[in-house]
Amino acid sequence: MEKKVTQHNLFRIILALVFICFGIVALGNNIGWWNIDDLFLEWWPLILVLLGFITIFAQGGSFGGGVFMIFLGVLFLLHTHNIYDISDLIWPAMLILVGVIVWPRKKQISNPDASGGVHVNSADHVFNINTLFNRQHEIINDKQLAGGHGTAVFGNLTIDLREAIPKTGAYIEISAIFGDVSLAIPLNWNVTKHGGPVFGKVEDRRKFISEPSAAYSVTIEMNAVFGHVELTN
Repeated sequence: MEKKVTQHNLFRIILALVFICFGIVALGNNIGWWNIDDLFLEWWPLILVLLGFITIFAQGGSFGGGVFMIFLGVLFLLHTHNIYDISDLIWPAMLILVGVIVWPRKKQISNPDASGGVHVNSADHVFNINTLFNRQHEIINDKQLAGGHGTAVFGNLTIDLREAIPKTGAYIEISAIFGDVSLAIPLNWNVTKHGGPVFGKVEDRRKFISEPSAAYSVTIEMNAVFGHVELTN
């Protein structure tokens, strides 16, 4: 699978733009291009609000986690604008938050097939799984797997590929950003690994590593930014 910008990368593009934009603003302030110290001190909680909305509406996001981020951002906005002392709001706010999180909601689940596995693939046989402030477990049993993308941001993602059969040249990209990703692969996969950690950890914890002559060859790129990625059997 070629590395190209497709709809599968939309989640990561939006998230990357958020980090890049705020990074550029902070960099410009630190090197003297502009001075936003006072403005930032008053409006920085909007970052939490923005991340909260992304968490709610992004594929794989968590409703409870998003509400928490937005609520926290609003609380800090009230505090930074001297509208209300946050110490008077924190306990009532936490009680309201717990109520919102535990409120029963219809849960979106994957469709199980006859074998009890779960298909998370599209017509092009490329899976796209993102989790944001959430915990998610997916089983991929696509018999013509071309590749996929898995991203965990402040969350935990487990992807089980032990029932999948890859096509020639299959390419899988895994990223953990302040999160954890565990990728389980079959014993008969010969894996070419790329990527690495940036203030994080990437581990190959397979008990059995296939020989180069294994039945299937797959390229897996594993990136961990303040996160953890592990490869298992």
